[in-house]
Amino acid sequence: MFFVPYFLKPKKSLIRILRVNAGVDTKPDIQKLIKSVDVYNEPLPLVFLLACAVVKTDKTQLTNQLGGVISHERFGNAMNMSAFQKICKLYNEHNIPILAQKGLVQKLLYPAATRPMNDADFAVPKDIYRQAIDLAVENGFHINHDMLFSADLQLRDMGCVDVHYALFKGANPQMDNLIWARAQKVRFNNMDVLIPCPEDILVIIMCEFYGNFLFEAGSKDTNIRDIFGAHPQWILDAHKIIREHPELNWGRIMQTAQMSGYDYQIKILTRIMNKVIPGLVSPHALKIIDHFCPDHIVNKRLRRDKKIVYLHKINHEFYTKEDQ
Repeated sequence: MFFVPYFLKPKKSLIRILRVNAGVDTKPDIQKLIKSVDVYNEPLPLVFLLACAVVKTDKTQLTNQLGGVISHERFGNAMNMSAFQKICKLYNEHNIPILAQKGLVQKLLYPAATRPMNDADFAVPKDIYRQAIDLAVENGFHINHDMLFSADLQLRDMGCVDVHYALFKGANPQMDNLIWARAQKVRFNNMDVLIPCPEDILVIIMCEFYGNFLFEAGSKDTNIRDIFGAHPQWILDAHKIIREHPELNWGRIMQTAQMSGYDYQIKILTRIMNKVIPGLVSPHALKIIDHFCPDHIVNKRLRRDKKIVYLHKINHEFYTKEDQ
């Protein structure tokens, strides 16, 4: 038996909103749902999902503010996709492969869905990563952030893309290579983009999400109970993949995650998914996950994660003092 970390547990209000958006709860009490979220102080992604939940059930209850949140996110998505289209065309012309990630995968697979994303995430091969960044800068993009594994690029004052060479924090390069090899080519506005196979999409979604949680839990500026509300979309992304692919190979998912030591994250997050959307991950899949990652492994890794959060706190305090 293992205990899910406090900062990974969603609030009841968020669970209700996610269930409506997933189509599990089709007759919610809309007024009660709206009152459960402080739209002025909650993270924007949570408020956006509340607005979408209202639209799905009773559009007449949509307030001007909630309608404005939807319009804001749609406009942001349009700007980000415009920036992605420009850089995709540029990279196609120079034979630089693009592997879509996270929200961009969802936009390419389900273009009609309203899915918020801060930027369009994708990866390029590690050996030409710097060439790809330089090429983008030469063609109108500027660098907002140049981080260890990625660079956040903005097209003038418009949309943003996030160019990676590692698929997510702490990923094993050997695992990255496998995900690249299994990806499938799709056409986007007459351009080529690679999309990971369904199993690898889930690994990327869940491990990136968990990594964000660990980092943000170490920040004294972040309310622990707000972290899930700032990243709620991963559950709906995972829900779509699991529902669309009932033949998912959970053994492959666990083997891939094991290559970076992240199999315990899959186990924890599948339990959370089943709490939010009961029965989403089948009993058979849960048995496979337990086989690959017994509870004692999870507990061992969770003890390590506590130390990681503590180190993030120290790091955050150091840089806060440096800025003063």
